[in-house]
Amino acid sequence: MAFYQMDPADLWSLAQKIDSFVNFDIYTDGSYNNSPSTNEFHMGYGWHISNIMDFDLFYHGAIEHFPSSTKAEIMAILTALIILPPHSSVNIFTDFQAAIEGYKKSSQLHFISPRRYNKINYISLWSVIHDIIKKLSLKLTLIKVKAHSHSAYNDKADELAKVGRLKPIPTAINSNASSTQSVSLVWNDEVVLDKDIRKNMGKIIDYRWIDNHLTHNNLTDIYTFTQHLSWKVKSSTNMLPTFDILNQNFPDLITDKDTNCLLCNNTLETQTHLWTCPVLLPHIRETFKELAIIAQGILQKNADKLNLCITDSIK
Repeated sequence: MAFYQMDPADLWSLAQKIDSFVNFDIYTDGSYNNSPSTNEFHMGYGWHISNIMDFDLFYHGAIEHFPSSTKAEIMAILTALIILPPHSSVNIFTDFQAAIEGYKKSSQLHFISPRRYNKINYISLWSVIHDIIKKLSLKLTLIKVKAHSHSAYNDKADELAKVGRLKPIPTAINSNASSTQSVSLVWNDEVVLDKDIRKNMGKIIDYRWIDNHLTHNNLTDIYTFTQHLSWKVKSSTNMLPTFDILNQNFPDLITDKDTNCLLCNNTLETQTHLWTCPVLLPHIRETFKELAIIAQGILQKNADKLNLCITDSIK
């Protein structure tokens, strides 16, 4: 249970202050911010002891990697338990049901297979928690409190967790010190893969294949072909997004007063009007002339017929 990169002096002084007590009520909370500021971590945690009035006993900190509210709450519970005297009884009050369920699930670690063991998220943290409970002979009870219930104790824990995100150095633990976890997968000699390993490795492989697909050389041709195919289907089924169609599909957005052709402003824009609009018709004719010239060039280059026959057939 070796800790590093935290503030051991604070935890040690807290442990000394409560050394003569045996019963504790501790309110814990975790904080998660998906878009932290420059000097802020994604996750913070905090807790305070509510039943000892002689001292203002509290702690807060920040954590990193695989950010979630659950991980922040677990770290709050872990750091609260590690300062307790041996043979203590402690009530942990939390508004996070997932933490309670995670504790119950991880408490069966000795009775499940290694395969199921490694599917538990944040298993290294839970392993350390159970080590602490066992070595200190703690009697732990987790109690669910209602979130945002204007409880002064719970609100204080919430504020401590938010302040914890501003700590300059995040809390980390040495998961190799756990007696229940003999091995951990570590990325870049720093980040413990502390979630379902098979799922996480699958995501990494999926990301690689997606990247290969999106950067494939033929993808540009596929996009172009799809656009042409979409135009053909919509043209043949009279589903081009003219105002009459948009009015049917989105009557609140495109009203009957807004359906006149934007080019000529003389009549309702329909599938038929799209090809007969007096403003658009000259452009359509020029386009067809250009297509005819292109077709003539292709046929003259590759066909066996006389050029005169080709030019007479395509005008």
